[in-house]
Parts: sequence; structure tokens; C-alpha cells
Amino acid sequence: MKKYLYLTLISFGMMFYSCGSDETKNNPNPIENPDENQPVEVVSEWEPSTIQLIKIIPLYTLDYPHTANCTKDFLQLFSNNTAKFLRYENAECKETEYENAFTRNGNNVNLTILGYQISGTISAETVTKMEISSDISQYAQLISTLYPDYAQYLSVLEGGTVKLTLNKK
Repeated sequence: MKKYLYLTLISFGMMFYSCGSDETKNNPNPIENPDENQPVEVVSEWEPSTIQLIKIIPLYTLDYPHTANCTKDFLQLFSNNTAKFLRYENAECKETEYENAFTRNGNNVNLTILGYQISGTISAETVTKMEISSDISQYAQLISTLYPDYAQYLSVLEGGTVKLTLNKK
């Protein structure tokens, strides 16, 4: 039962990228640029690599579940401080773009998962690696809504952390 709980909680770590509406490449509303004279450019691209549950010590680390035989999911950060997450799903490797799924202010980040706001902190960052840590309580309402049977296990992980590691492409 613990294994299923951990897998469910870990899936929420990756779900924060799976938020927003399904917007494909034919998006009629391109990212707005507050300075019309400066083009919006991709500053960097990051691939999720691992999701870790920590309660005093790391409890469980899972490889991020990229869809097999597809382009790996990745996060694009733009020069106007916006971001887009590209996810590749199902056997056809359908690309789905999620706009405004990630905002950053210094080391603080905000994520939107199915309408729920989740805050986190960039706990480590180098030119090739970024780690985002969030208190597990940030996910409690989302877990209770989506998986009411697992809500009773949240108290076991109270005070724990979800850490997502991304590697620069």
C-alpha cells in the first residue's frame, strides 16, 4: 500500500507540469512581450529527470516518467520570464503545450496544477541542473480531490518534501 501511495504522490510532482489547457503549436495567442522592441526568445530548456520524496531522509526517488519512444518532456524558459511545458503523450507521442505552468521570482516558483496553486523553492541550481522543492502539504488539497482514498495517508508524510530535479538540455 505504501508503494502505491508513494507512486501517487510522486505522480503529483510531475503533474505540476501537466496543468493548463491543451494548446498546440497553432496557438492563436502567442506569448505576450511587455517590451515590443525585444523579441521573446527561449533562454533555456530543462528536462525533468527525477522526483524524490523526502521526510527527514530521502524516502523514494523515481525517474521522471517520460513516454517511451517519444521526445522527452521539457520546460522552456523565455526571456520575458514566462515558461511553457511541452509534454509528449500516448503511443502517437502527441505534443501538448502547457502555458504559464511555471513562474519564477528569484528562487521562488509557482506552479499551477489543475487550478491549484503550488509554491516551491529552487533549492539547488547550476548551469546544468535545477532542483525544485515543495512542501508535501502543498499537494494535500489536490491529492484529496483526485484520490480521496489516499487522503488518509497524507498525515504520514506531513512535513515531507517533494523534490523535482531537472537537467538542462
